[in-house]
Amino acid sequence: MAVPKMPGASTVEEAWAKLPDYLAAIGGYDMWYVETLVRFDGAQRAGSRIIKRITERLAEHHIGHLPDQLPTDGNCRVLLYSREQDNLAFILRLVHDLATQEYNDNTNTLVGVLKTLLDGHRKVQQAAARKAAEER
Repeated sequence: MAVPKMPGASTVEEAWAKLPDYLAAIGGYDMWYVETLVRFDGAQRAGSRIIKRITERLAEHHIGHLPDQLPTDGNCRVLLYSREQDNLAFILRLVHDLATQEYNDNTNTLVGVLKTLLDGHRKVQQAAARKAAEER
């Protein structure tokens, strides 16, 4: 599996620092294999200490991940997303927060925001389907 190269990064720390900009440039999210994350971090194997360090580095750089617990199997895929973007990555953050947090005073608001965003997405899909049908 190819390890993404961050242009201008000559150290692992510089690569981590550039990861948020990389995600922002491609829409706020990307799918990586755990092995890719491990090698990106400069390690060879995905042991529990390495996974813990990767999880901490992702959090330091405001990058979320699904599933919430990174697996140690290098062949597993994970979805990385910016926790600071207001595009699709924002929807991923909402879903993650709702799935991993206890019900609290903000839950109703978050559910409402998520529904509004999903309704907008549905309207765009419906409009695209209508346009495609008209062009036939």
